[in-house]
Amino acid sequence: PDLGGHPTDNDVKYAFYGSSPFGGQPYPGTPHHCPMDAPDDIKAGECPKVETTSDSSDQGPGHVGPPIALAALTWGVEAELFSMDDMFDYDSHECRVVPNVLFKMIRHYFPRTEGEKVDYPPPTVAAGGDYQYEFPSGNGVDNQKPPYAAGSPHWCTDEFLATGHWADFCPYVFEGPDAGKYRHPHIAYVALEVHLANNFMPDKCAVTWLENNPDFLNPDRVATNTPFPVMDADDAANTTMANWLGQPAFPFTYVSGDARPGALVMTAENSVSLINVDDVSVAPDVEVPTAEDDPTPDAEPDTAADEESSAISITGSLAAAIFVAVIGAIAM
Repeated sequence: PDLGGHPTDNDVKYAFYGSSPFGGQPYPGTPHHCPMDAPDDIKAGECPKVETTSDSSDQGPGHVGPPIALAALTWGVEAELFSMDDMFDYDSHECRVVPNVLFKMIRHYFPRTEGEKVDYPPPTVAAGGDYQYEFPSGNGVDNQKPPYAAGSPHWCTDEFLATGHWADFCPYVFEGPDAGKYRHPHIAYVALEVHLANNFMPDKCAVTWLENNPDFLNPDRVATNTPFPVMDADDAANTTMANWLGQPAFPFTYVSGDARPGALVMTAENSVSLINVDDVSVAPDVEVPTAEDDPTPDAEPDTAADEESSAISITGSLAAAIFVAVIGAIAM
């Protein structure tokens, strides 16, 4: 955190991350599962994510990207699919949304056809949540301005893209009118989660994620960040913007590092124990947003609703924006 870091998907205990272990293999702590004996020059794309054809499999729903969870939670709260009593159980999950309730929301808006993989839409389209802080790089690193074209949120040089190595090593938008505005979807998701928890249980859940998770600053905590290759700005102080905006150096040099016993890992297998795939029912007569719909209508919340049972209304744009205040002292 002192060097500009942020909680990883594993740190925030995102239930459907489908993380790879920290076993000494390449790309640990990411959704990419490389063989334990894979060489360090293997490409991340050669290490598959967990994609299942049945939620009843040994790996449950598999990897579900955080933008999908953010969209489902935002829409589910707007539609009042569940009461706040249903969404939170402090004794079991503290200030996190009950994973089984989140799973029901996800399947309500992104249903699975049994025997098939789920084709989740990208986060920048309406059907995927219309996430406003992605700034995809489809126009190329020399054209960092709107309108943006579909692509990774990581802005790589053409030379690096030609290698086929993982674009996630490249910086987020760093030039133009939106420089520095990228926000991790899992951070936006947990911001909304903390906001809801604090509103519902203010005596137990603080305003910021860091207050609720002080162990994140424990110097003895086993880190869950994934190793990076040698970068062309490694000689700059690691507290500087110059260092953070580095591109992968040539020749590409990546070292997997040692195993990390005790690292928190949200595996697909772990998610199975958190959900009930036999019951994905939600409130009846709730419409599912489509690409043609506005998934976050501007209707005013019903202030006359029972405060203990009704969900807290929050629009998608606010869900993505409030994380700045929620994360608090953690630099993005």
